[in-house]
Amino acid sequence: MRRTTPLLAVLVGSTLALTACGADSAAQPGDGTGETVTVTDASGAQVEVPLDPGVVVTTDWSVARTLNDLGVELDGVPAATAGLPDDMADLADVPTVGSVREPDFEAISALEPDLVIVASRSGTPEIVAEMKKITPDVVDMSARWEDPADQLTTIGERVVDLGRIFGLEDEARAQMDEVTADVEAVREQVTAAGDTAMFVQVSGGTVSAYGPGSRFGIVHEDFGFADTGAPVDTEDAHGQEISQEFFTRYDPDVIYVLDRSQAIGEEAQAALEVLDNGLVDTTKAAADGRIVQVDGFSWYIANAAPASLAQMVKDVERAL
Repeated sequence: MRRTTPLLAVLVGSTLALTACGADSAAQPGDGTGETVTVTDASGAQVEVPLDPGVVVTTDWSVARTLNDLGVELDGVPAATAGLPDDMADLADVPTVGSVREPDFEAISALEPDLVIVASRSGTPEIVAEMKKITPDVVDMSARWEDPADQLTTIGERVVDLGRIFGLEDEARAQMDEVTADVEAVREQVTAAGDTAMFVQVSGGTVSAYGPGSRFGIVHEDFGFADTGAPVDTEDAHGQEISQEFFTRYDPDVIYVLDRSQAIGEEAQAALEVLDNGLVDTTKAAADGRIVQVDGFSWYIANAAPASLAQMVKDVERAL
């Protein structure tokens, strides 16, 4: 269901007119056109889905943020475990359909959706199979990549396809083009300085490091920070647990910190408090005031949305 909204201007910093193409413009937003459109799903398959469907449910926050900022009205979203960003405040009143890992199939069925969009944590064969018992129109729009260097490109493809479903392909592409240019501008600044960075996650007091090729490898692959040379396992989605001595041994110029507990709404000691000790304080990053806590929603909950990438740019810039 589509609506006109000023959120696009907030996201990309310019006012974009929401338009439909050709004969589609005659259809009333949200009524469904009766037509279909072909998009590429997470497996690379071409999937036919309704064009501008009326009742839309998603079980993924990257999809929800992308569509909400494009002006698409959603009829079902996951339950938020922590607060939502300002650009998603209006989604607080949308019916919830379970968690991102455990959708409430009964609640989804009750909404009689015209299209269900799964992705990421909910983009599993088992969940898709259950969704197809509710409606045949289910699409997995997970952003997955084999080569870490393909992360931005893959996210962009998914975002544009999401826009295509609602006749908003040009608007979606404009958002990705702008944020990609912003990433490249930061990359030029970072590579010129030659700084090293370490990305760490703090969860319940446990500190884990991530390196190039990991889920947070965008710090290196796209923003251009050099690796510290620390032997970090990139295969484990939860990172490699490290001690405080790890920071002094590899002494990064910049430390980016994700508070996972805060991001998922769990009570725990704050991430920066965990790191506030004598050893971390001896690093170059601490001495130069370049330890930055990043936005948990954008980096951990919904990393594959243009607004999330825009927030990543802001977070990275805070250490420059």
